[in-house]
Amino acid sequence: MPNKKFFAAIAIGAVTTVSAFFIGQQVATSTPEPRNTPNALCFRDTAPDQFTPKHVETKLIACQVVGMTKAEAIAFIANADLVYRIAYEDGESFALTEDYTDSRINLEIVTGLVVGASAW
Repeated sequence: MPNKKFFAAIAIGAVTTVSAFFIGQQVATSTPEPRNTPNALCFRDTAPDQFTPKHVETKLIACQVVGMTKAEAIAFIANADLVYRIAYEDGESFALTEDYTDSRINLEIVTGLVVGASAW
């Protein structure tokens, strides 16, 4: 027959589970605030295997637009004299050519926010 410790463990587990569920619901339903400024945590990749100096700058811009709205990111990329293409948007992946250019950024967009960007 189970003792008091068993029932105490069950009660603590149930309270913890319910609390985690409600906290998760609050976090999941909160709308993220888009950034309208470049990401300050981005840096230039100084690894010696970079394709060109332009590629280093393109990768920096790609990092900086993550978190911006689609329109802000496109404007930021255009202001840097780079080109972009939408690789993914709201559940739909688009066919991409495999040619390389050191001044193009692939954008991944979910509900109007840039969630990923890569220089390719």
